[in-house]
Amino acid sequence: MKSNFKSISLAVAGVLSLSSCAITQSVEDNKETVIGCAIGTGLGVLIGNYLGGKKGMVYGGAAGAAIGCTVGYDFQKKREALEQLAKTENLDIQFTSISASKASDEQQSSLLISSPEQTMSKDDQQKYADYQVVGMAATVSSNEVMFASGSAEATAEAKKKFQKLAAIYKDSKQNILITGHTDASGGEALNQELSEARARYVATIFNQAGIPTERLFFQGAGESQPVAANSDDVGKAKNRRVEIIEIDGKPDQLLAYSYKQKTNLSYLSRRSQDKVATVQPTKAVAQTTPSPSTAESASIDMTQSEIVKLLDPVKQQKALVDFGGKKMADASTNFAQLVGVKKESGFALFSKAYASEISSLNCAVEGPRVTGDVKSLSTGESYNRNDYNTADYLPGMNGTVWVSKVNGHYIGLTPVAVIKDSGTAISAPKVNIWKNYKGSSKDAPNYQLTSHVETYYGDKGLLYRVFTSEKDSPVRCMDLVMPIDRSAAAIAGKLYYEKNKAVYEADFEPKLL
Repeated sequence: MKSNFKSISLAVAGVLSLSSCAITQSVEDNKETVIGCAIGTGLGVLIGNYLGGKKGMVYGGAAGAAIGCTVGYDFQKKREALEQLAKTENLDIQFTSISASKASDEQQSSLLISSPEQTMSKDDQQKYADYQVVGMAATVSSNEVMFASGSAEATAEAKKKFQKLAAIYKDSKQNILITGHTDASGGEALNQELSEARARYVATIFNQAGIPTERLFFQGAGESQPVAANSDDVGKAKNRRVEIIEIDGKPDQLLAYSYKQKTNLSYLSRRSQDKVATVQPTKAVAQTTPSPSTAESASIDMTQSEIVKLLDPVKQQKALVDFGGKKMADASTNFAQLVGVKKESGFALFSKAYASEISSLNCAVEGPRVTGDVKSLSTGESYNRNDYNTADYLPGMNGTVWVSKVNGHYIGLTPVAVIKDSGTAISAPKVNIWKNYKGSSKDAPNYQLTSHVETYYGDKGLLYRVFTSEKDSPVRCMDLVMPIDRSAAAIAGKLYYEKNKAVYEADFEPKLL
């Protein structure tokens, strides 16, 4: 056996030299290449052993290393070129590595998003042992104005920089997603539209550099994913950014990356802190001692007058449906702590202290976010995947019905459909309400409400946030901590409604029907 592994090592060494893997340099300088080579070798050995025994192990290891090295080396050289461009063009470019598990579905693998600064525990190293580098995200920002206010067309200088960026990617064989981000100045819906138009503009420049439209995608995230405080010019400049995501494989991988970003709790926490800053400009959220492995609670203390300023106007004097709750006294919620932090999402663009600190306003105060779909440059249409299998969903959330009785009123949510890998809800449930329910399933619900749903994924649960869409609705929103194991009942939950020209809250912990 020793001679077999010696042969494998020699074969891999040959591949390393032929593929220009810089083995004389430090591992840290060639992280993407080394990881790609190592994982490619391991997979190749397993396949080769299965197909051809001992000799197959040698050839398989070499072939696997060739594939792994090529992918890793490609991203490494691209990163080096981008780092050089950042220096010459006065750009700030942050990098994240994207890895995928080969044990997952090939169409949309489970992704691991990480930065070079992140370190893994031994347990995590074992957990992600079968992951290999499949992509890289480069986040580009600048202190200089790249787009005039309200414009989707870059300034003359910024256009030249985008053209130089595109030139680095012109020989890429992977699919590329361009995501635009804005600061929080102006209306949220307008910012989303503007960020999408800017992302499409940059994607067009990439197409002009020679990348086919079929491999180019764009998305406008607007202000929904802030990486810094929007309370000062420095933070706003960091939030105004363009993200270039390049992933090997089918376009579904780009969709998986986008989904993972949408469900990242750190963005929800940052948005909550930004919103508090609008009524408490000189008061920061309470700081906690950062922990490298867990999210610590960061409290949000607000007066009633400050809470009222953040709420959308309350119209109803008499509750359309009285859920027997009490007047909302606290703007924050501990549900984010109950959900926990999912390490696969990464905190590459956040400070270590911030990444360890999760705080959140409840849904009534926070309000819904506005973010856009991933769209194809070739068609201009949203790109979606509709071929999910039952195994792709979280347990009990594959288009199911969740119900509970609150103060004599029966409430049902359906369909509840959440993808396991990213924690993304792929459909918004109807909120059905039967007033003074007597136990007859034949009666039509008194209210059938359409909704907008947001999810935030942790390692302990899923924050499932539902906003009703109707103008006159008996429910404003719901915050539910859903189980991610096979439990059939919500871990915790609240619903918010209007009464006496104020917002009230009631416990709501539905169960799987």
